[in-house]
Amino acid sequence: GDDESDSDGADAPSTPDDAIDMIEGVIAAVDELERDSDGDVLVFFSGENEIRDAADALRGHFQKRGARGAATEVLPLYGRLSAAEQHRVFERPAPGIRRRIVLATNVAETSLTVPGIRSVVDTGTARISRYSARAKVQRLPIEPVSQASANQRSGRAGRTSDGIAIRLYSQLDYEKRPEYTDPEILRTNIAAVILQMISLGLGDIERFPFLQPPDRRGIKDGVDLLLELGAIEKRGDELRI
Repeated sequence: GDDESDSDGADAPSTPDDAIDMIEGVIAAVDELERDSDGDVLVFFSGENEIRDAADALRGHFQKRGARGAATEVLPLYGRLSAAEQHRVFERPAPGIRRRIVLATNVAETSLTVPGIRSVVDTGTARISRYSARAKVQRLPIEPVSQASANQRSGRAGRTSDGIAIRLYSQLDYEKRPEYTDPEILRTNIAAVILQMISLGLGDIERFPFLQPPDRRGIKDGVDLLLELGAIEKRGDELRI
């Protein structure tokens, strides 16, 4: 069965193993929440494609339920939507709509607050930006979210009153996850940071007191890229724009 918990993040196990199972898990969780809780539901997905597939599946599910299903509105929320489409999430529901299911990326985790949310369904994944030093490219792999992100997601349930959070992964899975997401400076190409530091005259990059210092390989990759682009030049041990 699905994991059901209060908004502090305690839960019990459930395991969807692929995209189809995940969507089936979301539909089952949404139906369970309809029985146990009033108010709107926020569902976290890793990206736009997953949201589109789930939106189609949920709309088809509610259409089969006739008038009762027609009272539920499914609203996607991701960065590539137009401003007007994104704004629908923050508007009052149309007459006859008694429940909204908002399908969002991790933009709804910390960047904005969706009003009226009483329940959360967390699929447990997100697209995390990571730089591949070997391939020299920035990637967006889908990864399990950290414990801190999972707790942040659960905390979106019932911010003004008691809420319910359903996690579509097990307590054991949760406990195996890293406590926090790696800081961005440790998982992205820092060429832009290095360029700005050189411009501001902040001195030796390797000796700068970062709160989370990047490793030497990351610094070297950033410097090499800037040199290759002709953005900086090296004179002795000194880097200049």
